[in-house]
Amino acid sequence: MVRISVDLPEEVAEALGRLASARSSTPEAELARIASRAVAARIELQRRLDDGLADLAAGRTVPNDDVMAELDAWVEEVESGQRGGA
Repeated sequence: MVRISVDLPEEVAEALGRLASARSSTPEAELARIASRAVAARIELQRRLDDGLADLAAGRTVPNDDVMAELDAWVEEVESGQRGGA
């Protein structure tokens, strides 16, 4: 385990203390839990962005105008089906 020292604004430290107290924990444990989740989320976001950029570079995407046209056609089909069946 690595120890990292961080300066926090007073109001953040106080809020962290309240959170820790509500969970019968310590501010240090809460901050470690929060940091672990935030880092994991950031890593997952970066992975998804990298995947999307790779898809874009490889031409595995559909232009927005094509998607919107298909959605508009689908909505029109659904709406006309409802009108015809009523």
